[in-house]
Amino acid sequence: MADKLNWAQVMRPRIPLVYLDLNHVVAMARVRTGHPKADPAYGRLFESARRAAGERRAIFPLSDSHIWEIHKIADPKQRGALADVLELLTGYQYMLGRTTLAQLEFIAGIAAVTGEPLPDELGYPLIRSTIGHAFGLVGGLKIVDEQGNDKTEDTRRATGTAEFDRTMAELNYKFERDALRGPADDEIEDLRSQHGYRPEVALATHESRVDFERATSRILDENPKLRRGRLRDLIAGREFVHEWLDMFNRVQVERLESGQPTFDPTDDQMRALMAAMPHAQVAISVKTRFHKNPAHVWKSNHVTDIDAISIAYAYCEAVFTDKEVRSALLDSPELRLMGTFVPRRVDELVSWLDQLPAYIAPDMVVPHPLVRTSS
Repeated sequence: MADKLNWAQVMRPRIPLVYLDLNHVVAMARVRTGHPKADPAYGRLFESARRAAGERRAIFPLSDSHIWEIHKIADPKQRGALADVLELLTGYQYMLGRTTLAQLEFIAGIAAVTGEPLPDELGYPLIRSTIGHAFGLVGGLKIVDEQGNDKTEDTRRATGTAEFDRTMAELNYKFERDALRGPADDEIEDLRSQHGYRPEVALATHESRVDFERATSRILDENPKLRRGRLRDLIAGREFVHEWLDMFNRVQVERLESGQPTFDPTDDQMRALMAAMPHAQVAISVKTRFHKNPAHVWKSNHVTDIDAISIAYAYCEAVFTDKEVRSALLDSPELRLMGTFVPRRVDELVSWLDQLPAYIAPDMVVPHPLVRTSS
């Protein structure tokens, strides 16, 4: 991993970003619903986080991994209880999806290797208030005619700005609320027949990524010396080929289509590019720690967790994750230069949140990473 990272050219709020793993959201929902196994400490965390969010001292973004995990829950009531907590803390603000983020990290990395200037325009938003942002989409609602032409502004003028904006705000809120909760049982048939709802397709793709990690484990079992050698290099190579080679090729095509010269890196330049991709390096470190243990059994939620934490650890100021992922992060000394706070206990995060200062102009957006000062 490089000492100097090439960050995606993204703009983000100047206040801290705090990522909460869904298991902690579940614990907060238990407190709010009076569950017999509720831990009172999570009631304190909910109140602390809600104050920090309400006072604009912190933002608690959602990710596509939250959507994955919530939609796997069969009971609509349970999904609703989790979504209630997340609505109050997040305001439906989502982190940029990993595919788009990887593309931006490639662009920044190629510019660093070649000495090319980065685009002059402001960076892509790291956080936006729509679920589409987590999946590389613009998101939000608009008015279109039968041919698909955007008639939003025409409708605003015809309706009146105030009334139109109020109605659209209500519709957007309902859309984001329903998207996070997932469909009720009686809605699924209509979604399948009328709107192409096929969650099993996405699940199959996700499971193929889990199978790849299982295949890596089998290779290591057959060659145990690899676990004692340059394991991180092996994981990094497989990560690039399996996860990001297609994306790298798309970036290359886009360069040619825009009139930029071909990027034909040497082996050392390619290694330097990958070593400086922040979110990819987090994923490589965590996977390396998991693969180092021959007894580790890969499950679907491991890939989901790594997808989320690779972005959150690199682009948030604090992450509150589960014990297994936390241990992998803290056992990876190469990641410490990112300076992300990873609390072990609920009270540690509560104390950290309560000490966050108030900000002047908290909604101001600035380039990532934040410039930290003693003040």
